[in-house]
Amino acid sequence: MMLPLAGYRTGRDAVLLGTDGEISAGAFFTRVQELAGLLPDAPFIINLAESRVGFMLGFAASLVRGKTSLLPSGQGRGDWEQLMHEYPGAAIIGDRPIGALNVFDLTPYLKMDDLFLARNLSAIPIPGIPADFKAALLFTSGSTGRPTAHAKSWGQLTRGAALLGAALGGTRLAQCAVVGSVAPQHMFGLESTVMLPWQAGIPVHADKPLLPADIESALAQCARFCWWMTTPVHLRPPLQAATALRGLAGVVASTMSLPPALAAAAETKWQVPVVEVYGSTETGALATRRTAVDEWWTPLCDVKLTPQSDGDIQRILASGSHIDVPVLLADELRINVDGRFLWLGRSADMLKIGGKRASLSALNQRISEIPGIDDAVYFVPDAAGDAALHDDTHPPRRLVAFYVSTQLAPAQVQAALRARVDPVFVPRPLFRVPHLPRNENGKLPHAVLAALHSQHRMENLAVTPANNSTDLPTAVPMNHPAIPGHFPGNPIVPGIVILSHMADAIRRRLPQVVPGTLLTARFYVPLRPDQPFTVSTELRGERVFVEIRGDAGISSTGKLIAAGQWACAAVSNADKNMSRA
Repeated sequence: MMLPLAGYRTGRDAVLLGTDGEISAGAFFTRVQELAGLLPDAPFIINLAESRVGFMLGFAASLVRGKTSLLPSGQGRGDWEQLMHEYPGAAIIGDRPIGALNVFDLTPYLKMDDLFLARNLSAIPIPGIPADFKAALLFTSGSTGRPTAHAKSWGQLTRGAALLGAALGGTRLAQCAVVGSVAPQHMFGLESTVMLPWQAGIPVHADKPLLPADIESALAQCARFCWWMTTPVHLRPPLQAATALRGLAGVVASTMSLPPALAAAAETKWQVPVVEVYGSTETGALATRRTAVDEWWTPLCDVKLTPQSDGDIQRILASGSHIDVPVLLADELRINVDGRFLWLGRSADMLKIGGKRASLSALNQRISEIPGIDDAVYFVPDAAGDAALHDDTHPPRRLVAFYVSTQLAPAQVQAALRARVDPVFVPRPLFRVPHLPRNENGKLPHAVLAALHSQHRMENLAVTPANNSTDLPTAVPMNHPAIPGHFPGNPIVPGIVILSHMADAIRRRLPQVVPGTLLTARFYVPLRPDQPFTVSTELRGERVFVEIRGDAGISSTGKLIAAGQWACAAVSNADKNMSRA
């Protein structure tokens, strides 16, 4: 059976919107036919296009040519090199320099000239694709280890898009557009920003906006109400920036758990529904919920979740029109009599410590829900934990967690966690970091977390409570841009420049400490341009003492609390006369 590549009705329908205007269905699918005949004669196409128009053209042309697209979870060299090794003869297409041989450059086909854009073809050249054609191989993110491949037929992708569209409003969706902050190589990104627009016959913005101002600009350029496809990580910055985001029809978030407080804040600010999607690479979208008002998930219209016995463990079998072969889910669910369900955690990451059970995914959700935390993740630092996940006789090492916050010290986070999880699951140690190294899909591959833990473990070993580190003498030159006017005829180094040297020293020597709000600081004697000075830092427990000393003695001091607050440092007896002066 043949299924159409897209559902646009006329050649004038917009497929893509952006700063350069719109690309019509007639123009887009004419270019697809042209590109299909030029693609490399290879059994597989590795689509590494970063722009949405590049990915969509390359993916559509591969479908027309009968080539299966390989969609890696990341775009690093290791990602595509691994695919080249596992799929000999595969060709790479992309719209940027990649550093590999024989890369098919999509760039010349992305700039559609004015004549091409102006074509309004009465008959749209939209081809049909066999429903059973293996359209794509998608790869898991590697969050728990090595990425694995999952094949998707064209029929699966089209039916999944139709189910997701029905959950988002059905016919009302036809009046909207899509703005996506997620990469199309990911299952959620492919479903929500490529397949959904194609099958619903609606446009998608050509960019992948991440910054609040860029999202606001994309919404304005669409000139119609838009569904914003995003992740919880990308949802936070517009809220923190108090961005208006006018023109939203709703927000759809996936790839990681969405904290209810974050969803509620977004709904209150923008007055639109925030819908969370539950699914996986293996299955595609399975269920949705409005996280701000409901903890229960509602399956998509023909999805069935059936409990199955697997020894002593009950597993859930997922089936539906967009799932060719029913899939045993990796999650533990509590299914209600009406078919709705609660998510309890991932079966594969279930921990047993001291006779207590908890899922790492559920723990990630608990720590992320703490007010004041912007991002967080748990980590089992030892590979032996894989065996220990289900065996009380070989317990894993102490759990580790990383978190991002400008407000909370580790002790405060641990105190908040004790009210949310059993004490055996409170992480020790708990590392505060400037940001988590998530990939563009919002994922944290296991190898990346292992490297992050190794880095912070070594830094902690290198820093003892009494450790004191002092720079070699330096100076602020007379030609520094802050010196003129401060003050004419009697210049001194401004306090903000002194503080910047303090902050730089902390970042350089103590990367596990995140500088926060400055409460107080003391400046005892002026520091002159070209005057040599040293900066010393000392870590005592959760506090950092900073001192700048010039040739006349201590110039200024500060004390950094690891919670992100500054306070004045104690002054030694030798310098009290200076402070009185």
